Amino acid sequence: MKYSRIFTVFCAAGLMASGVVCHAQADSNVYNERVVVTSRYKPVVEESQKVNVAPTITDTVATMPKNLSYDITTRRLTSLYQPSRIKAARIIGEPATRLYNHYLKLGFGNYWSPLAEYYYNSLRSADRTFGVRAAHRSSWGTIGRPDKETYSPDHYGQAPFSYTDITAFGKYITRNHLQLSADIGYQNDFSRYYGFSDSTLHAVLGIPRDSIHRSDYRIAYNTVGLNLGVKTLNTDVNALGYEANVGVTDLFATYGQNEFNINVDGNIHYGFTIAQQYKAIAYLHLTYDGYANSFNPNELPLGHDSILAYRLADTVGERPGLSESKYRRLYNVNPYIDFLFSGFQIHVGAVVALDGYNIPEIEPRIYPDAVVGKSFFHDLVNVSLSARGNIEAASWNKIRLVNPYVAPNSKVRATSHYDFGANIRLNLSKKIDFNLYGYYSYLNDDLSFQLNQSYRLHNVFTPVYDSLTRVKLGGSFVFINDEMLRLELKGNYYLYKNQKTYLRDGENVEYPLYYRPDFDAALSATVNYNDKVIGCAEFQALGRMPYATLNQGTGNDSTLYLPMRLGLNLEVEYRHNKALSFFFKFDNLLFQRYFYWENYPSYRGLCLLGLTYTIH
Repeated sequence: MKYSRIFTVFCAAGLMASGVVCHAQADSNVYNERVVVTSRYKPVVEESQKVNVAPTITDTVATMPKNLSYDITTRRLTSLYQPSRIKAARIIGEPATRLYNHYLKLGFGNYWSPLAEYYYNSLRSADRTFGVRAAHRSSWGTIGRPDKETYSPDHYGQAPFSYTDITAFGKYITRNHLQLSADIGYQNDFSRYYGFSDSTLHAVLGIPRDSIHRSDYRIAYNTVGLNLGVKTLNTDVNALGYEANVGVTDLFATYGQNEFNINVDGNIHYGFTIAQQYKAIAYLHLTYDGYANSFNPNELPLGHDSILAYRLADTVGERPGLSESKYRRLYNVNPYIDFLFSGFQIHVGAVVALDGYNIPEIEPRIYPDAVVGKSFFHDLVNVSLSARGNIEAASWNKIRLVNPYVAPNSKVRATSHYDFGANIRLNLSKKIDFNLYGYYSYLNDDLSFQLNQSYRLHNVFTPVYDSLTRVKLGGSFVFINDEMLRLELKGNYYLYKNQKTYLRDGENVEYPLYYRPDFDAALSATVNYNDKVIGCAEFQALGRMPYATLNQGTGNDSTLYLPMRLGLNLEVEYRHNKALSFFFKFDNLLFQRYFYWENYPSYRGLCLLGLTYTIH
């Protein structure tokens, strides 16, 4: 009974207290409650579910809804667990590939054709490299067979060629990031003016082949060259860089020919930014070429007619001629800038040339130097437009590389050209590359050849310089299947128009253009089987070339053409191990007796067998 009374008192007190709270709630529009939480504070806003517990009143009296505002303060549970750190991974580099000091290649083929090559190179070094290379390739075969009963029109005797090159080279990088380079070499190029048959020799000079000495119509070009260079390897932006090279070449040949050449080539470049976002590099390229020629007129090849030579001396209006012994020079200044702008690759500049080669006085010439390219469709298509030009010397050293059967003391000129072109490149995939291009060129004093009439055997050529326009249309297709197969198809088509004319029957008639084909094409396939067997086959086609003009006595000229040249070459190499391999090479598998130049037939097929060996 005592406990029940106490319980009743507590219940009454609770009801009274609830009534006071309800009355206070009815008199206030806002419920405020402040909760202070003391802990380490770190302001973090995290996602949470809103807690909304609405009070329920069981009283029958209707109540007005009240606005309830409150703040929820999150509390982060601090963990005492500390995860262990992950150690940095160390990439182990692959072992350096073993290098070999010496490389030797030996071979021998039909037509008594030896081959020998030797290379020595220093081993891996961070700041220097040096070495020696030596190569010899020759052939001593005979074209045609002599006829015991008559003088054969198909026997040209021995038609040799020989090339020997010995060069020493070296490079050194200083602590100041300068690269110093030097090389010195000697080259010998030997051949003969073999472009006459037994019947021609007998008809012109009235003698058999056995009565002439081979040294009477030999050709030997010897070249000694020295090159020194220095350049900076620092390519940082806002850094000045430079490169300079000096070359000295002395060509001394049979029949008293000598040509001394000094070449100075260098550039200064500076990298910078445009509008604080486009990178650019400015260049100033400078070149100088000087040539000094000399000649002994008392030494000339077999069959030379001195009286006719004087009659065909260089005069105004005549194409063939002789060179004058004097000092010739060319100066080139080429400022340009390379930069990227809104996806465009831009090369813009100009070439200012001072021509002291063609005429005694210095004459200025200006050529464009601009290329603009742009890629589309994520580098699937690349389009470029170009306008370029320059002037280069047709020196004796350059002429004899194009046609070794040229006359001593041949006339030299500097060729000037302007080229305007467009190029479209399609990168269809990583395996397929397709390229199309077209060029329109204007060439002044472009080099070509015709027979020198002062040589009665018709086996010596003289340079011819024409001013012409040329349209060149071409393309290439390349397919690469990993490293096993590579297919390449390329070709060009040419259209020419000579700007030089002569007066005939009161009309201006174009000079004929000789030794310029109307097209060329090539198809090659390279197969690599597990780096063990490597084979390469190439098919080449060269369109017919005009080489002379025949007047039939009716006032009409007919042009004579060398037939279209077809060639199939094959080369196979078997690698026995890293040091030893064997190779087989066959040129002109179609056995076509084509002509390099008029009256100069080629070998029918040249086969070569050999091996290569590397020595540590």
